[in-house]
Amino acid sequence: MQTDYVAVVGGLNLDLAGLCGSVYREKDSNIGDIKINVGGVGQNIAQNLTRLDVPTYLITVYGDDHFGKILAEECKKENINLEYAEELPGHASSTYLYVTNEKGDMVTAINDMKIVNNITPEFLAKRIDFINNASICVIDGNISRESIEWLANNCTVPIFVDPVSIAKADRFENVLDKLDTFKPNELEAQLLTGVEIVDKDSAILAAQKLNEKGVKNVFISMGAQGILCSRNGEVDIVPTIAEKIISANGAGDCSMATITWAAFYYKNALPLKDVGQLTQAAASLTLESEKAVSPELSIKNVINRAKKFMEVV
Repeated sequence: MQTDYVAVVGGLNLDLAGLCGSVYREKDSNIGDIKINVGGVGQNIAQNLTRLDVPTYLITVYGDDHFGKILAEECKKENINLEYAEELPGHASSTYLYVTNEKGDMVTAINDMKIVNNITPEFLAKRIDFINNASICVIDGNISRESIEWLANNCTVPIFVDPVSIAKADRFENVLDKLDTFKPNELEAQLLTGVEIVDKDSAILAAQKLNEKGVKNVFISMGAQGILCSRNGEVDIVPTIAEKIISANGAGDCSMATITWAAFYYKNALPLKDVGQLTQAAASLTLESEKAVSPELSIKNVINRAKKFMEVV
C-alpha cells in the first residue's frame, strides 16, 4: 500500500456523450459523434491525478453488471486503485448521459446515480483510518449531505472539495469551516454566499465571504474569464489559455485535480497565483480534447503550457 497518496471520495460513472457537429438544433436529431467513456466527477478527478503521477485511491461504489466490469477494468488501466471501493451485487452501475452543442458546451444531461446513495457514513466509517492516512482527501458533491458532514467531522487530513452542481452545493454549507480547499463555479459560490456574481468585484467579494466562513483556499471557476483564486486576503484572477474549445466537459474536474496535485506535489509551497496558472494550463488541455480527461495531460505538458504565464522551478 502507498504511504503517500490522495483519497478521492465520489462518483464512478459510465459516460455516454453526444458531441454535436457544426450545427446544434434544439428538439431535433443532430449530426455528430457518440462516445462511451468512463466518467463521474470522482473518477475524473482521480484519473487526472494519476496522469499527474499522484498515487490515487477512488473510494466509491459500482454494480456487478456489465457496466461495472467495464468501470473496474478501465480504472485498473488508468492506475486508479479501487481497493477501498466496493462492488455491490444486484445494483446498476452509475450512468451519465450528456449532449454538447457545436461550441462544446453541455446543453442537457441525465444522470442515473442512485447507487451513490450507498456511500453512507457507515460505508465511510469502515474506511476512515485509510482516508486519514492520505495526504489529501478529495470529496465530490455527488455523495449525500449526511455523508459529507460525517466525513468532514471525522476526517483529519486536508479536505478538498468540488461541489459538482448548484443542486448539490448546499450539501457543504454546514462544513465550510472544515474545508481546506473549495472549487465552486460562479453560481455555486453565489448560492453559498448570497453574493450575486455579475463581475470581477462581486466574484472577489463572494470568494472573500467563503474565506470568512472558514475555507482556507477558494478557487471560483469563471468559465471564459478564467479562475479566481483567494487565500488570506490575497486574490488573483488567472485567465484561460485554451487555443480552441472542443468540449468543456471535464474541465472543472481537471482543475480540481490540478489544484490537488499542486498541493501534493509542491507540498503546499506554491504561491496562490502559480497554482491558478498551473490549473488553467491543465484545464486548457481538457478543453481542447473531446474526452473528459485529456490524453495529453501530464506534468511535463502542464508545466510547458504554464510557461506562458511563468517559469515553474
